[in-house]
Amino acid sequence: MNRQTPYIYYRLLLKSIFTFYLKFKNNFVKNYIVENIGGNKWIFVSYIVEPFKRKKDDAYFHGHQNRQETLIISAVAQELRFSYVFNDYDKPLNFYKRKFDIIFGLEPHFKIMCDKNPKAIKIYYATGAYYKHQNLMIINRTNAFCEKYNTNYPYKRLVKEHNSCDIADYIFQIGSKFTIETYPINLRHKIILINQTSHVFKNINIVEKIKVTSKSDFIWFGSGGTILKGLDLVLEYFIANKNLNLNVVGPIEYEFLKVFKNQIKTASNIKFYGYLDVESNEFRYLANICAFLIFPSASEGCPGSVINLQKLGVIPILSRWASSNNIEEHGYQLKELNMTSIIEAINWSQALTYECIINLIKSNCDYISETHSNERFKMELLNNFNMSISL
Repeated sequence: MNRQTPYIYYRLLLKSIFTFYLKFKNNFVKNYIVENIGGNKWIFVSYIVEPFKRKKDDAYFHGHQNRQETLIISAVAQELRFSYVFNDYDKPLNFYKRKFDIIFGLEPHFKIMCDKNPKAIKIYYATGAYYKHQNLMIINRTNAFCEKYNTNYPYKRLVKEHNSCDIADYIFQIGSKFTIETYPINLRHKIILINQTSHVFKNINIVEKIKVTSKSDFIWFGSGGTILKGLDLVLEYFIANKNLNLNVVGPIEYEFLKVFKNQIKTASNIKFYGYLDVESNEFRYLANICAFLIFPSASEGCPGSVINLQKLGVIPILSRWASSNNIEEHGYQLKELNMTSIIEAINWSQALTYECIINLIKSNCDYISETHSNERFKMELLNNFNMSISL
């Protein structure tokens, strides 16, 4: 070995360390955002980060409300003079030596950071029903579906076991009194309800909707977890009742469609649209002609799909878990998740007078515009953060 050999190894080692640093640094920048605004308190947020990178992409914010809500959460942190770190809840967790005063957000990083910061105020941000309720509903509804249609359908949208609600000091819950009822009694005292935002539509024309709306037209609007969200019950009714029309909006699982393939072929009153941008002409056309939304979901927290259609004046027919606190003032709450309850609900809808339908269209639009606005969401977060850190 000559004298230069150790030097060569040393250079190779430095090069490897530098390469690793660059790779780590890229991951660091990609997966979280830090904004130190000079405040003494630090908050760690386990949520989503993509909205920060796409602030100028208007179409991106036509999707789930959590995108605009992420930016509102950061605005609240700034207004409270917090320094903050956002880390994607399901992306690699970066290494933080800093101690945080507040941990906020979703599992799994919520739990990890709570363990690292035992003295921090721990606020779990719950955007749906209690996870054990959701898992039980998925299993029960899927098992019943498999037995009825003699199929082996996989469980969709099961949530991993976690103890985030148990370790939290507070639970900021998106939902209603019906969402709270999905929790064990010993956790309910921690829950503070937050009204989520609705989409900021460029134009809402209730006068036009009143002119063209049809009590024979219904819409189901959802995303993943088709059985959990009751589409099988809805299809079963409309396959048997071809005098009424059903418009299905959202990505539907292939395995699910296979079960109904032959029946759907002969049901000219049922149309599938797949994903639609809520600002698209096609979506707005459906929101105008459909007098009713039907959504018998087994586990929700006042879903955004429901809220957005109500804002456009569509009258909701909902399960208790998809309902707002005062559902009876704006629509109909299903008694159970079964065909008898679906029949009763649709009979109710068809018995409404034209005058009643007009009044419900207006009340839904007004209620959602007031209760589920960006301003209301920000105010509720501000008030509840202030309450949490002052106690």
